Amino acid sequence: MRREERLDFISSLITTKEVQTQDELVQELLANDIDVTQATVSRDIKSLALIKIPGSRGGYRYALPQQHDEEQKDLLHNELANEAILELKIHDNMISIIAKPGTTSVIKKSLINRYDKKIFSIMTDDDSILIICETRRQANTVYDELSL
Repeated sequence: MRREERLDFISSLITTKEVQTQDELVQELLANDIDVTQATVSRDIKSLALIKIPGSRGGYRYALPQQHDEEQKDLLHNELANEAILELKIHDNMISIIAKPGTTSVIKKSLINRYDKKIFSIMTDDDSILIICETRRQANTVYDELSL
């Protein structure tokens, strides 16, 4: 199977089935008579720019970036975000968020979608986010909405 066909198959697969790990993806491909190695799948994941999002059975699953743009816009108001955000603190025009590891990139995107006009900058690592707002008043507004 050519690379483009394999990438199309992977895209289709992760859209219809929750695939949580590279090993699981390799096994799915092999089960469909697509001969691949872990290294090939790793390169394919990078080529497709796959992201990990919370799965319905716990843990995280692979998804296409554009597949969940609409879901991410409202992520701050759904149950997954409430579970992902562990702690909120505010100081002057800054808000600190402690989150479950691996969830900050999705939360950051949601914050930018929702509060773009109020945010000066956002810095993230694996389990924390620092939001710097334009003003203290804007920080209070964002903090109050996130605290709900």
